[in-house]
Amino acid sequence: MRICARALLALTVTAITGAVFAQPAAPAEPPAEPPVTPKPIALDDPMLDDVPDAPKTLTSWRQALALSSAEDADYSISLFEIERARGDERRALAGTLPTLTGTGNVTLHIIRSEITSLDFDTGTPTTITVPSSPTASASLSLRQPLIAPRVWYGIGTAEKVTEAAEASAEDTQRRLVGRVASAIVAVVTAERIAETNRVGLRAALERLALQKRRLELGSGTTLDVVRFEQDVVAARATLIQGDEDLRRSREALGLALGSVEPYGVSREISINEIEATIGKICKSDSLDSRADIRALTIQREIAERSVTDADLLYSPTADLSSTFTYSSEDLIGNKNYSWNIQGLLTIPIWDGGARYGIHRSAVATVRQQEERLDAAKRSARVEVTQAQRAVTVAKNALTVAQRARDLAAETDRLAQRAFEAGAVTSFDLVDASRRLREAELSLAVRELELVRAKIASVLATASCTTQ
Repeated sequence: MRICARALLALTVTAITGAVFAQPAAPAEPPAEPPVTPKPIALDDPMLDDVPDAPKTLTSWRQALALSSAEDADYSISLFEIERARGDERRALAGTLPTLTGTGNVTLHIIRSEITSLDFDTGTPTTITVPSSPTASASLSLRQPLIAPRVWYGIGTAEKVTEAAEASAEDTQRRLVGRVASAIVAVVTAERIAETNRVGLRAALERLALQKRRLELGSGTTLDVVRFEQDVVAARATLIQGDEDLRRSREALGLALGSVEPYGVSREISINEIEATIGKICKSDSLDSRADIRALTIQREIAERSVTDADLLYSPTADLSSTFTYSSEDLIGNKNYSWNIQGLLTIPIWDGGARYGIHRSAVATVRQQEERLDAAKRSARVEVTQAQRAVTVAKNALTVAQRARDLAAETDRLAQRAFEAGAVTSFDLVDASRRLREAELSLAVRELELVRAKIASVLATASCTTQ
């Protein structure tokens, strides 16, 4: 019985083992397909086209200075002011030099009378009509001031006025250099911002196109598409404003160069070139040597000279004059010509108090000029301090902006990968993209502020000569 049971167990194990080893082998895995390279996304959007070039293009910094100096109204007025002051200076000098004056007249008498007289030589009566008509005469007068202290003093005052006009023109030129440089930098920065905006719009459009393709393949949602479309709309709005800022900056540069047409900036002009050129034509000096402070200092000196000029109204004057006259009628005896020399001494005694009023007004003018000079010096000191500090602030802000841009770029890259892996939503990706665009624009603005701060720091205590 036991033998039969063991035999039956052996047969059962053999059958099971044969059945197991008799099963067919599992089918082999199909070979992996090569990765499919995504087709490039073709974008045909008119807003991706660059802003049209300006009608005129600035090719060099020297050209900008030449155009602005020739066309700027304030600078031209300051040059004419110098010419006017030189004219007044020459007029003051003329008061000390001889003056020669010629006069002539012809007289026709309407009412005349007949006079009968006895000719003693012949003993016969003679009738004549008097006065003779017509008559003619000419005279030549020479005048030479001998004592003229007020006139002599006025020559120095006129020279001071010319010096003040030259200092004012130099200050106008200094401000003109800063204005033109700032306008050029603004155009360069606006062009960079416009280019950055187009890069951001292109990236937003590509992401939208990819999301639409994913939605067609069934791996996306409509909400993701809407979010990416919102990102595109935001990028378009930023681009529109950036293009308008570029056009306005070109128009502002045109006005700075004396043109009603916008001016573009050639890529040959670099920001570093502008900084280097300003450093060459504008030499830093002490605050008292700055053109506007120097002009106010001269104005105070002119006011002080006006006080002395008022005091000189009390001084006597002396002139020497000589007159030669020729007439068609006899002047002296039987001669129809005469010549005389005379000296004239003038001593002012009383004029009703006019000289006292002039002196009092001149003293008040001196006080006014002193107050203006003190106020200008205080403002200039603060301006110089702020300009120097602004360079450090701008450098620090630029460093922060560069770091923020790098972090925003890395965040955008990581958000893209996480979105592809399904770890974040489309909201996170859109937000990262928006922050990257803002960081790029902020970096461009900070670079502009640094250049402007450097220019302002140089011009704060500089004397500029563009000739």
